[in-house]
Amino acid sequence: RWGIKRNRFDVVRIFRREGLDGFEGFSLGNYVCTAYWESRFKTHKVRSADTGKDYGIFQINSFKWCDDGTPGGKNKCKIPCSDLLKDDLKASVECAKLIVKTEGLKSWDTWGSYCKGPKMTPWDK
Repeated sequence: RWGIKRNRFDVVRIFRREGLDGFEGFSLGNYVCTAYWESRFKTHKVRSADTGKDYGIFQINSFKWCDDGTPGGKNKCKIPCSDLLKDDLKASVECAKLIVKTEGLKSWDTWGSYCKGPKMTPWDK
């Protein structure tokens, strides 16, 4: 299947398996919350952005992180953006890890608006 909307339990299980629980000091809930507010857990979501497009469950931007032919794109994750639309989420998680390592979760505006600090409580359950 391609382009599914995952449920929270699937996302938690996959993110845990892929090593996000505690990654760079952030609880698993931080990643689950961010993915929810970015895409509502839709693996196939593509959205136009100021620069390039945003792809997948984490809405990772093509100008900086993946290759979709965006002029001047950096492709820091060294992957085609289409990999970020795969249902297994492996490429999305690996690229998100690189983003968090270099910029932190603050790279996602939704994390600061909806997930940071006390807003995290329901997501850590």
